[in-house]
Amino acid sequence: MEEKKYPTIEEEEGIGMCCEPEAGYAATGSGYANTLAEEDKMISDDFDPGIGPYTMEELNARIDEAEVFIAQAEEGDWSNWVTEKLSRANLYSKYPWLR
Repeated sequence: MEEKKYPTIEEEEGIGMCCEPEAGYAATGSGYANTLAEEDKMISDDFDPGIGPYTMEELNARIDEAEVFIAQAEEGDWSNWVTEKLSRANLYSKYPWLR
């Protein structure tokens, strides 16, 4: 079987797929140009998904809790962890359309 040769693409320095356009982001008073007007927003400013953390104390408490679980796992206690297989089974039972 013959090996396919693909062309080599020379990229210019500083130009890539992750670059932002140079125009179109002119800053305005509270946001950017070409964004939705305040009355056109689909999600209100007071929307709270309930996933926090909301303060630095809550964030630090979550980090401390995670560090305790990691330390326990390093010592062989995996009771606070779930395997990927069990996690997928839980997802598929809750959301059968994911299969």
